[in-house]
Amino acid sequence: MADDDAYEVFFEEQYPRVAAMLIAYRGFAPEIAEEAAAEAMIRLYERWHTVRSPRAWVRTVAFRVAVGLAVNRPDGLPEWEVADGRPAEELEAALLALAAGTAAAKLPPRQREVMELALADLSPAEIAETLGSTPEQVRGNLAHARRAMRTLMGSEEG
Repeated sequence: MADDDAYEVFFEEQYPRVAAMLIAYRGFAPEIAEEAAAEAMIRLYERWHTVRSPRAWVRTVAFRVAVGLAVNRPDGLPEWEVADGRPAEELEAALLALAAGTAAAKLPPRQREVMELALADLSPAEIAETLGSTPEQVRGNLAHARRAMRTLMGSEEG
């Protein structure tokens, strides 16, 4: 019973975050993101006792499911450069998201992946497990990505 309670808490906290990650950082349509997040959560429940890092595991599975769903749609896969597809309430927030998305698209692929997963609230250890690297490599890539983002964002403001 305690395991079911732990899963329920995890689901309530993480389902919206996983769906938001697929929409905002990966550019999937909301209906694909929600379906992929739900499928990943079902698969996680079936393996709840054996998964060591559920946050990383569910995000990885959700992304793979979303890709599978998107491939079968007439409009195909999303544009990967989209940094934030959510409508902004204020123009300043929209401009900042656009600048960050443009800057993030210029990062090397591994740095962009690490940055996206960090923004999705994963720890370096969880990112390392997801990407098949070490936490030290993740921290290094994250430091390089942050430095590059600061440089790119600074040069795009002027």
